[in-house]
Amino acid sequence: MTSTISDETLTAFLDGELSDEEHRNVEAAIAADPALAARLEALDIPVADIKTAFDALLKTAPAPVHGSAPRSRVSWSTRAAVAAVFAIGVLVGVWSPWLTRQADTDWKMAVANYQVLYVPETLAGKEPAPDQATEKLSQLSEKLGRDLESAITVEGLSYRRAQMLGLGSEPLVQIAYLSDGNEPFAICITPVDEPSYGPEAEMLAGLASAHWVDDGFGFLVIGGGDLNQVNSIASDLKGRI
Repeated sequence: MTSTISDETLTAFLDGELSDEEHRNVEAAIAADPALAARLEALDIPVADIKTAFDALLKTAPAPVHGSAPRSRVSWSTRAAVAAVFAIGVLVGVWSPWLTRQADTDWKMAVANYQVLYVPETLAGKEPAPDQATEKLSQLSEKLGRDLESAITVEGLSYRRAQMLGLGSEPLVQIAYLSDGNEPFAICITPVDEPSYGPEAEMLAGLASAHWVDDGFGFLVIGGGDLNQVNSIASDLKGRI
């Protein structure tokens, strides 16, 4: 059962820290259980890229008064700390270069690797007032060149915030929500040079997603694990934004 394999064990599997027998057992469980495989994929974040960026930042940071030698390997606690710090937005500047590199491959996968680090606490707190949310979406609509204001209301999701990001040389708007089940969701929009299609649903980085292209813009709904749910949201939004 996947419940007997913890995230710590999966992380140790990724880092090559299990014994040969433990490694074989986890490998067999992953092959037999798609849900476990999705959990493993979600944990396989690009820690090395983030660590490199951190190292560059730390060179210019003041020395701590009371410090200890850094650990030589990436442990579960390190991965969890990186994910938590990133998810609340502190690492947006660190993550942006990685997103830029990914823009040349698959923008949807780059967004999925961003979204997978979100936890409910990332979006916790009081919902913004409707007039504030509308004003923010209006500002982003003007910058992006696409009317996004109707995305403030999505069935089953509670609007939390919206922000402008960048993917390569193109703008990318992320609108973040919490679901009725307290799961982080996002709708992302960016200009693309692709013919119109979709929506199409698929799992990305262990998260359910549905994406489509309309009139030169790519759209992605991502969050949770229910492909029917994201496909339903995408079908509704396609006619509104």
